[in-house]
Order: sequence, then C-alpha cells, then structure tokens
Amino acid sequence: MKTRSWWGEDLLGRGTDDELWACGERAVTRGKLRAEVAWLAGAYRHHGIGAGTTVALHGTPSFTQMWSVFALWELGAQIALIEQKTCLAEMTCLLGRWRPQYFVTFGGSGRRHRPFTDECEVLVRRLPGGEPASTGHGLLQLSSGTTGAGKLIGRTPESILAELGRIAAVDGVPGPGELVLLLNSTARSFGLVGGVLHGLDTGAVLLFPAPAAPTRAADVVLGEPRDFARLGEDSVEPFTSLRAAISSGDVLRRDVFDRFRARHGVRVGQAYGTTETGVISMDVAGRFAVSGVGKPVPGIRIRVANGVLDVHLARSPYVMESDPWNGGWLSTGDRVRRDPVTGSLQLLGRAEHAGGDLELLEIAG
Repeated sequence: MKTRSWWGEDLLGRGTDDELWACGERAVTRGKLRAEVAWLAGAYRHHGIGAGTTVALHGTPSFTQMWSVFALWELGAQIALIEQKTCLAEMTCLLGRWRPQYFVTFGGSGRRHRPFTDECEVLVRRLPGGEPASTGHGLLQLSSGTTGAGKLIGRTPESILAELGRIAAVDGVPGPGELVLLLNSTARSFGLVGGVLHGLDTGAVLLFPAPAAPTRAADVVLGEPRDFARLGEDSVEPFTSLRAAISSGDVLRRDVFDRFRARHGVRVGQAYGTTETGVISMDVAGRFAVSGVGKPVPGIRIRVANGVLDVHLARSPYVMESDPWNGGWLSTGDRVRRDPVTGSLQLLGRAEHAGGDLELLEIAG
C-alpha cells in the first residue's frame, strides 16, 4: 500500500487515463503508464527496495526502463542511470566507487544493440557490500569526461523540477498534444528531463524510434547531431508536419544543419548545458544556426569569468567529491561569447585549464 507522496507524483498523475503518453511498437496511454509504474513499485518493494536504497540501472532503452525509473523514485530510492553503451571497465569503476545496493538490468543479449524496445525482461540483483544513499540526490549520472575518469553527478528533485520550469518557459518547446520524436538517450539529462519529463509536464506525446511508431508525423525532433546527419540523407522520407528540431550532445556542423534544412524545410536549433546544471541555453527555432546556442533559459544564473562560462548552483552536484566546492559558481570549462544585441551564447571551445568533469553541449554527451 502506498503510504507516502513523492516529488514527481504530480507529473505522473496529470492527464486522463485514456490520454496518449507515448508510442513505440504500440501506443501507451497515461493510464497504462501509471498502472505499470504501480506494479513495478510493488515488485521492487518486494525485493527490499525502499527510501534511501541505492539502485543502478543499465540495459535496453525501453518503456520498462522508464516505468522502473518512476517506480523507484516513488519508493524513494536513489538511482543511477547508466547508458547502454557504457563499457564494462567504466561500469565496474563506477560500481566500485559508488557501491549501490542493487543492480537492475533490462533486456537480454539479443536486444542489446536495439535503439528501443517496448518491454523487456528485468533482472534485479542485490550487491554485496552495497551502501544506502548518503546524499539527497534522486538521480545520479556519470560524466565520462574528456580526459581521465568521469565524476558521478547528482541531481536533487528540486533541481530537476526547477529545470523543468525553465524549459517550459522557453518559447517554442513542445506543447500539449504535439508529437515529439525522442532520439536522445533517456539515460542522459536532456533525453530524460527535456524529453520524458517535459512531455509529462506539458502533455506532449513521445515517439520512440521503433519500426511501428508514427515517426514521420512528428511535430518536433529531439536528437544529437549524428541523428540529424542521418535524417538529412536523401534516402530519408521527409516529415509531414515538422515545425522544430533541437540538437544537443555535441557540436552541430554547418553541413548537417544545411542538409537537414534542405530535406525537411526546418532549421535545426540547439540546446546547450551540462550534466551538472541541466539546460543552460536553447535556440528552438534555429535562429542562430551553428553560430550560437541561444539565449540563457529563464531562471538560470550565469556569468562569464575570464571568457569562461560559470553557472550558479545552490549546492555541489558531485556525489563523491574530490575537489573543494568553490562558492556557488560552477565552471563549465567552455569559452563563450555573449552577443550584445541578441543575448545568444556562442561557444568558442574549451578553456585550456578545463579538465574532464564537464562535456561540451549537453548534458554529458
């Protein structure tokens, strides 16, 4: 029996039971979403998972994985989302440093390289020597870094909800009833927060890259530059009602921008941020093409110190911190210029002193 509320209950509870939530191989309503989350919460509770339990999740991108994320959050667990492509050595290093109590895997070996599947098997393993949560972070993600070992980065429920509010305040983001083709990994910040959670927040319907999904009917596409490069190829059938395309996760090249625009008649915009901060700026309409990543999102506090972009955070995002926290300002390590007329940020590359804690353009990609 459910005895406590959780921070995302309002998001999960929005909409009627017959309202469409997402499409993969089949359509899933919000009622189906809530029913699956409730069932999985009971299953995970039976395994001994509850408030403060630490759980690592890895495997096939799927509805099952997303339902599990919500179910574990409902139970009050601290979860780490490990991207499907994470190598064994990196995963072993992470598990050895963080020491979660449970490791949950999704899908068998035959589905390992599929971009998405509706439902898959779940394996729950209790790990010896696991430790409960020692921080208030609800979501942990691994920043692979550009050099050396990455850091385990934590997001509190408050920071996730604040980011949702900032994204919703940006002109042109997906709205109620719009079909959003989500090509970003849901194990990364923009895929999870800017895609899955934003859809719950606004009533946008998610389309996942499954053969039976009506992807050609998408109103908005969210993806990485490599996705837009593929979609710009001559062999790709044009979208029927596309109005926006938002790239994140890496540098958007001019040739990719031009080919996509020529094929689909839409300029590719950009979303920029880091795993630690979430979204910092967005250009939904592609107004600045590849020369800028848009204006800072409403509510974000930034400054440019010696040409490098800093973002203000209320607390350190690092779960296992090796460096002292210097006030409330976090350096992104990205050199930027802010256009004095438009206010858009232009990325100029990495600062020479920047280490491997943050990545360019996203959200840890």
